[in-house]
Amino acid sequence: MYDCLPMTDSAADHPLLRGLNPVQREAVMAPDGPVLVIAGAGSGKTRVLTHRIAWLLAEHGVWRNEILALTFTNKAAGEMRDRVVELVGPQANRMWVSTFHSSCARILRQDAGLLGYRKEFSIYDQADALRLVDYVRKDLDLDPKRFTSRSLHNAISSKKNDLITASMARESASDAIEIRQAEVYVEYQRRLAEASAVDFDDLLLLVVRLFRESPEALNRWRGRFKHVLVDEFQDTNLAQWEIVRMLAEDHKAVMGVGDADQAIYKFRGADYRNIQRFEKAFPDLSTIVLEQNYRSTQNILSAANAVISNNPGRSPKRLWTEQLGGELILRYLAEDEQDEASYVANELQRLIDTDGVRHSEIAIFYRTNAQSRVIEEKLVRNGVPYRVIGGTKFYDRREVKDVLGYLRALVNPDDE
Repeated sequence: MYDCLPMTDSAADHPLLRGLNPVQREAVMAPDGPVLVIAGAGSGKTRVLTHRIAWLLAEHGVWRNEILALTFTNKAAGEMRDRVVELVGPQANRMWVSTFHSSCARILRQDAGLLGYRKEFSIYDQADALRLVDYVRKDLDLDPKRFTSRSLHNAISSKKNDLITASMARESASDAIEIRQAEVYVEYQRRLAEASAVDFDDLLLLVVRLFRESPEALNRWRGRFKHVLVDEFQDTNLAQWEIVRMLAEDHKAVMGVGDADQAIYKFRGADYRNIQRFEKAFPDLSTIVLEQNYRSTQNILSAANAVISNNPGRSPKRLWTEQLGGELILRYLAEDEQDEASYVANELQRLIDTDGVRHSEIAIFYRTNAQSRVIEEKLVRNGVPYRVIGGTKFYDRREVKDVLGYLRALVNPDDE
């Protein structure tokens, strides 16, 4: 194990540190031990993570199989691995850089037998899981309006993310809805087991159970992963936090990178309080705050700082940038959604006609999918081409087309 280079100009010239700002270099060169990197939006957190991994490989003599880097999407994992390969070469190709679910699946493929599962278990994706929940709902004769398959699946998923098993849910159910949800959960798990299958949430829950019930398995995986790094730490749920905690509890070489200010996935079970749990579980941790933003102008950051500063219990952080000034932010208080859509469409047209802005250079953000309808209507009426990213145009959505089909039939019974 090598000591970190002192923070000097010569250190900044190291190939793996070149181009990093002083705080980023501090994170990359941090000594072994628990490190929490509070990374503001646009502060280069992915760069810090990839350079940290490369630094461990090149300067600390860590073997590639001794590093576990966890993120939330296959795309992010692939990009992270590619960047590390660019920095240190093909030795990084076979590293464990993957999503939580993928890593847990690999662990269970080796150790599922310790939990009474076959190593060749099937993994149900969300569509498979929803279909099975629907079968269970029908067989239990539950009212489909009161208990939709999706709401039941969400309830089961939420329980699993909070490490609540089917039997625990049944014992703790306190009202009629919870009792019925627990009945579905119990039967759903029975049928999964009957099919030698698990769902995505089980991958996490079963690894927690494996580590709790088998000290031998836990120590083996702890011994393998000498360094654990976690991206988007604010998006972890309780099960994911437990996996990280148990793996790193002994050697404590764990780096979490996240920002509670960017926590937006609570509806999926994410718990930003895991950052606080991290601080409590590893009281000797080093905290490094990345505040320099490379993405936005100072006007945007000043507005963001003013808004987010009202959040209670947040870690102190104030984003700044070398891109001073920038265009002012315009706030328009619309009377209703129609007025809002008209303003957006008119402003868009002004940018195109007067300022020479191209259609592809304009983005419209909205909080919920339902809000797109009125805006889309205005754009269609004005002949403005557009596409919906990460979704379907409002009038192309299946449920909307079904409703429109019924309405057409009412208006014109001959319309087939």
